[in-house]
Amino acid sequence: MTYQKVRRSGRISKQVPILLLGSDSAGRVFSEVTKTVVISFHGAGIVSANKLIAEQELHIRSMVTNREATARVVGEIAENEGVYTYGVAFLDGSLDFWQVEFPPPPPPEERPLVLALECSSCGAPITVENGDFEFDVCAIHGGLVRYCDNCGMATIWKQTTHLPSLRPVVAALSRSPKPQPSAAAVALLDPPPARSVPQPLPAARPVAPPAPAPLLERRQRVRAKVNYFACVRSDAFGDDIVVCIDMSRGGLCFKTKNFYLVTTTVRIAVPFSPESPQAPAIFVPARIANISGFPDGKLYRCGAEFLPMLSSTSGL
Repeated sequence: MTYQKVRRSGRISKQVPILLLGSDSAGRVFSEVTKTVVISFHGAGIVSANKLIAEQELHIRSMVTNREATARVVGEIAENEGVYTYGVAFLDGSLDFWQVEFPPPPPPEERPLVLALECSSCGAPITVENGDFEFDVCAIHGGLVRYCDNCGMATIWKQTTHLPSLRPVVAALSRSPKPQPSAAAVALLDPPPARSVPQPLPAARPVAPPAPAPLLERRQRVRAKVNYFACVRSDAFGDDIVVCIDMSRGGLCFKTKNFYLVTTTVRIAVPFSPESPQAPAIFVPARIANISGFPDGKLYRCGAEFLPMLSSTSGL
């Protein structure tokens, strides 16, 4: 794929009235009539009176065309007297949401076609294509917040000139059913030690069985970054009001002050309004799949998988 195909458009300064649906940084759900200040094929700069956080998802409706799309908050671009400007990127990179003719993209010397970033916590590298607003947020704040799969949480990413190394690519290829890398490529990454005489071949090692299909299926599910409140109901801690980190069709992750034992069965209502605890809520059965501590040592990150409704009991 050439850079001309990767980079599809420039940007237009245009005020388009939109309806914004989402939750603010405190988890309160809101609906707001607002506008854009700039649009591109891949996203927009939007104005909001609500404080948002990077990586959360929003629902946008154009009040001109009534088209709807889901977008991800890249970061804050500006703030003036309690009114914020955010860069957002559509989750569907091929969506022609605005249905307008965009100018050609700026030259690579002015704005890079591919933005190289590095996690400041674990050093993992990534490249971002069509990163209009990622580039803006990095230029303004010296970095941006993204979810890091290695760290399991949102971290600060810095712009770097180093592209991802071949080692993660080779590792990814080795886990996929695609053809394996050539012996020459592997030798470049891990050259064998020099030997003066031929050595006997090592004994064959047993091949580990593949991971169970249900686990693989759960890992392949798309996780949406959210900032909702939820209520986790258990015999050990009663009704625990928690903040969700991400969510998929198979389960969710949440922050809590309580230490749940792995395999504990709970019931979860999400989203949940702490301001109206008596409001009707639908609880679904779930099982705690994993738990880890945050660096501050005060909160835990819990992963829970939803259970089939038919296998649930009414004990909780």
